[in-house]
Amino acid sequence: MHEIPQLGKIYDCFDDGKINKGRQYKVKVESVISFDEIDNETLELWEREVDDCPFLYRKNTDFFAIGMNEKLNKKEIFVRTTDNGWFGIGGFLSCGRLDINGSLVKLLS
Repeated sequence: MHEIPQLGKIYDCFDDGKINKGRQYKVKVESVISFDEIDNETLELWEREVDDCPFLYRKNTDFFAIGMNEKLNKKEIFVRTTDNGWFGIGGFLSCGRLDINGSLVKLLS
């Protein structure tokens, strides 16, 4: 089974998926919602993102992780990527690559 962000945990995240210190910020996961329980507004947003960026987002996701971008004090919604990672949906200032296992931070060394 693929990793799922943990409720209450703080993760590193990288703006626009660019892995460098200047793009690094923290996200605290405030909720993890199964696909079957997501609200219609979020579902429609995800469907648009999948259509617009099929190279990035999987055509199906099992969970939505909702987190708070601590740098901008803004909510972000993360879904599965084609490589089973997690990337934000929602457009400008809401799309970062969530590092739930520390593998992206290791690339900075």
